[in-house]
Amino acid sequence: MKTTYNRSKIMKLANKLRKDEELSMSQALTLAWSKARRDEFYLVYEVRKAKRGSIMHDMNMLAESLTNYYANNTYNGD
Repeated sequence: MKTTYNRSKIMKLANKLRKDEELSMSQALTLAWSKARRDEFYLVYEVRKAKRGSIMHDMNMLAESLTNYYANNTYNGD
């Protein structure tokens, strides 16, 4: 899997280095990227969503239980 970095945090670090250390933007970006490659703080972790079909399967199971629950055609208090 391809490593993804939080570029916003890297740019903020580069701007901070540029102002505090009085570096050029090129030097600041070089330092910021080298720090980002060493530190986990700048990584973006991918979160995968569940497949849509698995949710529908769960809903189908719920429908069967609700059918059995309301099958007696009387008021159940809900």
